[in-house]
This record gives sequence, structure tokens and C-alpha cells, in this order.
Amino acid sequence: MFKGLKKKVRLSLLLLVSTAFIVQGATVGTGVVQAADNVIKATDFGVKANSKNAQTKEIQNALKYFYDRGMEGTVYFPKGTYYVDESIRLYAGVSLTGDGIGQTIFKKTGSSSQYVIGNPILRNQTNRINVNISNLTIDADRENREARGASQVGGIIIDIPVSHLTLDQIEIRDTTIGALLRRTKDSQITNSRFDRNNGHAIATGHESFPTGEFSNVQIINNQITNSGGGSGINLSRATNTTVSGNQIINRTHQSDGYAGIRIPNDGANNIITNNVIENYPRGIFVLTGATGNHVYGNMIKNASLQGLLVQASGNTFTDNEFIQTNTSLKPDAVIRLDGSNQNKVIGNEMTTHSGFSITGIRLTNSSSNEIKNNITDTSGKSISIEGGSGNVNTGNRNR
Repeated sequence: MFKGLKKKVRLSLLLLVSTAFIVQGATVGTGVVQAADNVIKATDFGVKANSKNAQTKEIQNALKYFYDRGMEGTVYFPKGTYYVDESIRLYAGVSLTGDGIGQTIFKKTGSSSQYVIGNPILRNQTNRINVNISNLTIDADRENREARGASQVGGIIIDIPVSHLTLDQIEIRDTTIGALLRRTKDSQITNSRFDRNNGHAIATGHESFPTGEFSNVQIINNQITNSGGGSGINLSRATNTTVSGNQIINRTHQSDGYAGIRIPNDGANNIITNNVIENYPRGIFVLTGATGNHVYGNMIKNASLQGLLVQASGNTFTDNEFIQTNTSLKPDAVIRLDGSNQNKVIGNEMTTHSGFSITGIRLTNSSSNEIKNNITDTSGKSISIEGGSGNVNTGNRNR
């Protein structure tokens, strides 16, 4: 009787193991099965950390695992450096995560001029990508490549329409442009670092695309440091986007005319609030055609050209703080409106060094603007209105 029972138990256990294996999924390569929570490890697909050989193909194979099965999932890259010679192409529904900034690193190698991460592969003729990139570093190795005469590249480029992309707790470093997201909607860039970019750290839109192709994106709580050129955040063609809580700080000044935050090419109805911008030629720069933007509660330190330059109409600038304590800088004004109309400049405050004698707020060829209740801090002209008509100048005072 016991022999028969043992035989039945063995058969039952074998059936149970076989069933569990089928539920988990078929093997891929050697010993790889789909995890119950839809997370797989890239190194189980032949991806090798810290190998000097490019891993682009192996990484693509790992990312395709879920995509080929019509599923969503996450590919986990353990601690280490993964060298890529061509762009990694994201797949719709397939997220990437690592062991943290500076721990899991995708690093550019080879002679190709492609960005580290390029245009994604979408599904079913939909723009919805549903991808989260988190807990890793993207390193374009720009400075070393420049030194040896190789092409310099950016971090991420996506110039096809996508939505629902999340970049969270990542680092993009040593690039030309950090993240170039031309046609992105309903997405987030949060809690991330952009360091040693020689172009815009975050750039949107393009003159060849309509206004609003970049829309409803949250750019929140990022650190942008040590730029060699370009703007920290360049909101070309962007609409209905919130830029908040970012630290955009250079150790030294750039020699160009870009800004910590720049809104060119008809960017409209964006909210720019509670950012700190330091050591840029211009703190915030709003160019011709931009309208309906609300810029408030920002701190701008030590701009070399203007703390705020407005060449657009129909925007609101309230409760921003401008600090000019670097005695070597000679901006032409702390706030300047040039050829701009129907803006509101209200309740802004300036703090300057004791010898500051440059114009606080300067209007040139601008009309119908409200300049109200601002505090300037200069031994020169508090407010200078040169040309234009119908400007309201009331409630302002100089320290």
C-alpha cells in the first residue's frame, strides 16, 4: 500500500512542477522564464555588465522579450556598466530599471553618432508608449570622445509622437543634448539629474512641428548642473507643461545667450514655478510668439545679461526673486521687456550688491504692460520705459 502511495505522490509532485513551469512561461535562452511580477533580469539574456564589448544587441533582445509576447513588463539591469555602440530602442510597454544612479550605467562606445537611447518601437498604431526608465545613469562620454576626435552624442532622442513616458530618478551626463523629446505628451521627467551637458539639458519641440506636439508634461524636481552651453530647459513649441522645483545651477557662466529656462517658438500656457536658476546668461527668456505662460515664485541668481528677458506678449510674471550679488556681472537690466506687449510684471523683488547701479526694470518699444508692486534694488534707474505706450507703472518701489 505504501509503495503505491509513494508512486502517486511522485506523480503528483511532477505534475505540480510541470504546471508551475507552464504558468511562469516558456524558456528564453538558458534558464530564463517570465517572472510572476513581469520583471526579468537583462543578464539572463546574455547582457554582460562591465564587458568592454558593446551590448546593444543583447540589450535589445532582453527588451523584446515582453514586446514579442504582447505583454508589458520591466527589464532589470543589475549594478554595472553596459556599453552601447548604437542607440537602444525602447519598446512600447517595456520599462527599464537599474540599481540606482551611478550604479547601473549605459555608456556610449564605438564610432556611431547615435544617441545612447533613440526612437522607440510602438505597437498597434498607437502613440502610447507606457515606458518608465528609472534608477540608472546614461553616460554619453562626450568629453573623452571629443578628446579622441570621435563624434559627440546626446543622451535620449525621441522625435516621433509618444505619450506616457516617465523618466524618474535617472542621471543623464556628459552629453551634447541631454534629453531631446520633440513630440511627447502626457509624460513626466522627475527627480533626475542632468550634468555636464554641452547643449540643452532638456529640450522639446522643433520649428518643423506644430505648437502643442509637446504637451502636458511634468518637469519636476530635477537637478541640472555644470552646463557648457544651451539652456537648462528649452520649451520650444511646448504647451500646458509644468516646470517646477528644478535646481538649474552652473558653477561658472556660459559664454552664450541661453537661459536657465527658455520658451521659444510659440510655447504657450506653461507654468514655470519654484525653480532656482543660477549663473546663466539669462535666468528666464520668453521669446517672440510665446503667450499665456505664467512664471511665478522662481529664484534667479547672478544672471550676466538679464535675470528675465521677455520678447513676447500676453504672459504673467509674478512674485519672482532676483538676486545679483556677483559684482563682476554687468547685466543691462534685471528685468527687461523688449518689443513685448500686454504682459503683467507684478510683485517681483530684487536683491543686489551695494554698488549695483544698473536699471532694475527696463522696457524698450513695449506697450500696454502692467508693471506693478515690484521692489527694485539699485542706485541707478528703478524703472526705465523707453518708447511704447499705454504701460502701467504703479506701486513699484526701490530699496
